[in-house]
Amino acid sequence: MTQVISGSHRFALVTGVLDLGGTTTFLCNLAGELVRRNIPVRVFSFASDNPLAADFERLNIPVFTTDEHRLIYEDRLSLILNEIARFKPTVALANLSAESFEVLRYLPKGVFRIGTAQADQEGVYKLLSHYVGEMDLLAAISDRIKQQLQTRPKFAAVPIRYVPHGVPMPEAAAPRAPNLTAPLRILYLGRLQRVQKRVQLFPEIARALQASGIPFHWTIGGTGPDKQWLESAMPKPGPGQSVSFPGKILYGEVPQVLSEHDIFLLASDYEGQPLSLLEAMGAGLVPVVSDLPSGIREVVDASTGMLVPPENTKGYAEAIIKLHQNRAELRRLFQNAREKARREFTVSAMADRWLAVLPPNPPAEIAWPNAWKIKPILSASNPWLFSPPIRWLRRHLR
Repeated sequence: MTQVISGSHRFALVTGVLDLGGTTTFLCNLAGELVRRNIPVRVFSFASDNPLAADFERLNIPVFTTDEHRLIYEDRLSLILNEIARFKPTVALANLSAESFEVLRYLPKGVFRIGTAQADQEGVYKLLSHYVGEMDLLAAISDRIKQQLQTRPKFAAVPIRYVPHGVPMPEAAAPRAPNLTAPLRILYLGRLQRVQKRVQLFPEIARALQASGIPFHWTIGGTGPDKQWLESAMPKPGPGQSVSFPGKILYGEVPQVLSEHDIFLLASDYEGQPLSLLEAMGAGLVPVVSDLPSGIREVVDASTGMLVPPENTKGYAEAIIKLHQNRAELRRLFQNAREKARREFTVSAMADRWLAVLPPNPPAEIAWPNAWKIKPILSASNPWLFSPPIRWLRRHLR
C-alpha cells in the first residue's frame, strides 16, 4: 500500500523509556519546538512510564506508550510500528536503547533514519555499532562524541553530524541581577546516584564549605537510588549554612527553582551534554562543574564558569569559596554564562540544527507495509530468545 506524503517533514521520535532524565527532556524540548512551528511530530516509547506527561500535554505533543509489564518486546514493537505507519513520518529518530534503534530496521525506503549518540560511553558506542547499516545519519550531541565516532572504523559508513541540545530560556521581563552580597545559593538538580553523578562527593564538599565558614544554602534536588543514603551522610550545617532536599522537581517547576539560585554544581565523571547545565546557564547560574571532554568544555570555559578536574574532589568547594570571596568574578561569569546559553543553546537554535541535517524535501511517496515480520534484536547476546517457540513461552509467562 502506497501513501502519498507531501508538505513538510513529519517526525517520529522513538525511545526505549520516558524516564525522568535528560533524554526525555530532550524529546520534550525538540518535539515542543516542532509543534510550535506546525511541523507534525509524535513520540513513541517502549515503556508505560511518562513522568513528563503533563509537559508533553502542555506542549500539544502526542505520545504513544506501551505496557512493558503486560507485553513482550516483540508485541510492543509491532504496536509501535503500526502506530508509526498510521502517522506516516518522513523522519524517524531513535533516541535511546536497542529497542528504539530496532525500529529503524523496519521503516520503508524514503524514511530518513537518524540515530542519536547521547553519551560519551563505551556501552553507547557498542550499541550504535550494531545499527550502522540501519541509519542514514548518526547525530552526536557533543563534539567529543562526534570525534570518538569518527575515529572508529565501524562508523565510517554512516554520516556523522554534531547536533548539540537546546533548552527553553526564561522569559523574564528583566534579567535578574547577580547576587553580590547575600549568602550564595547552590543548586544540584539531577539524579541522586553514585554512578556518573558522583553524589558520594557531596558530603566531602559540604564539610569543606562548612570548614571555610562561608554562609551558603545548598539545594540538592531530584530523586534516585542514593537519596536516602545522601541525606543521612550529609554533615550538620554550621551557622548561616543550610542544606535542603526538596525531592522530585517537576520540569515545569525548574525555571522558578533556577531563579532562586546562584551556582549550579555538577560533579559527574562523564556526561553527554547535560540539559540541566544549559538551563542553569540560561537562567544566569554560574557553573561549578567537572572538566569533562564531552558536553562540558563546549559550553563552559574560563569566561562562563569554573571547571574542576574530576580527580580534584576538593576543587568543587574551593571554586565555590572563591566565588563567595570574589563577587566581581561571580558577576562576570553570571553575565557571560547567560549570554552564551541564550545565544547558542535555545530550543529554536536546536530545532534549526536538526532541520538543517535533513534532506531539503520529503519524498513524494512512501510505501508502508501492512504487516511486520519481527526479527531478533541485532545487539542481543542470545538471539534464540526471540525465536517463535521461546517468544510464545515468554508471552505466556508475561
